[in-house]
Amino acid sequence: MEYVSKKAFVVGVPAALIAITHLKSLPFAYTVRSWLLLKALIKRAKQHDLKPDPLFTVVSQDHRCYLDDIDYNQHMNNSMYNKVLDFSRIHILYTIFPKVMMEPDHHLFGHNGGVVTLFRREIPSLAKYKVQSRIWTWNEKWLFLQHRFVLVDDKNTVACLAVSKIVFKKLSGKTVPPADVLELCGHDITNNKYVEERRSRNWETAQHILSLDKLREDPYAWSNL
Repeated sequence: MEYVSKKAFVVGVPAALIAITHLKSLPFAYTVRSWLLLKALIKRAKQHDLKPDPLFTVVSQDHRCYLDDIDYNQHMNNSMYNKVLDFSRIHILYTIFPKVMMEPDHHLFGHNGGVVTLFRREIPSLAKYKVQSRIWTWNEKWLFLQHRFVLVDDKNTVACLAVSKIVFKKLSGKTVPPADVLELCGHDITNNKYVEERRSRNWETAQHILSLDKLREDPYAWSNL
């Protein structure tokens, strides 16, 4: 019996340590995390009668770089940034657009159309960091979200900047302009000088991101010639 207990300890402790340090890679971990976040956001939205937060509200989420997040350089793997941003996009949509997300009669859905990430500093293993996100700008088709990954240190070092572009579509596939969606959700953007000034100023930069779509028109063949 004593032998069995020692064997269980030798096997169980390392297994438990691996599980704890790789929590986000366990089966269904991503789904469970998404569900818990959605549950909290839906509860909050209902408590506020689906009234949205102010348009340019910054939402923030706390994270830690666990061992299943890192690559062979011992810092957060590049692919993890976009995975983490999934939770930030959910947070923004249910905070700024609760009526669209929670009233099914609108038949409107926000879809991620692409992400641009700019790395500035590494996020070391086991380091704490937070992801801050907010509405950046929009045009007649695209809504742009602005994100930043901030290390929880003495200097609040910005490790990464990112931009997501969101498109709103009906079930029929018809695109709905972001301005219409914002108005539907209760944001007063018509004749709002501050909102338009901020939107247009940020658009001067954001519009260049759309030029990346020209990659589809590259005339050079994908061969070794």
